[in-house]
Amino acid sequence: MYLQWTLTTLMVICCLLQVRNFNRYHVKHRRQHEAAQTYLNSDVCADAITRAQLGTFNLCEKAEQIVNEQPSQTAFYEILNDWYPCGHGRCEGGLDWFWSKIHWFVLGLGGFGLLFYFKWVEHQRDMMFTKMSLPLLRAKIEHVD
Repeated sequence: MYLQWTLTTLMVICCLLQVRNFNRYHVKHRRQHEAAQTYLNSDVCADAITRAQLGTFNLCEKAEQIVNEQPSQTAFYEILNDWYPCGHGRCEGGLDWFWSKIHWFVLGLGGFGLLFYFKWVEHQRDMMFTKMSLPLLRAKIEHVD
């Protein structure tokens, strides 16, 4: 009963947090959408000569991409990105951490390999000595008087 109540409470809290995040993302993307729309209507994007002179520094294509997506749709994708394990650059951060600590992983793996190797050698030595011992010493003989 307590487990069911706890899980239900946690699910409700999780849903409420997702609604809050959706609203935050929606406001952020709505502001970006309005700013991109204003930028597209400005002289920079309206004038073809100025747009061509900007070359690669032209932000009109990025503004067009922002305007083509609805803010609620983009906010929903942000929520999905929150739940994705590699969303918001988490995998890149994990790989950066791993590469900065790779020497510890190599040392640990090498130490474990040495431990495994020494135990294997000890086992082989015990097997060899067992085969070399006399059969009467290996057998358990009960003494009868």
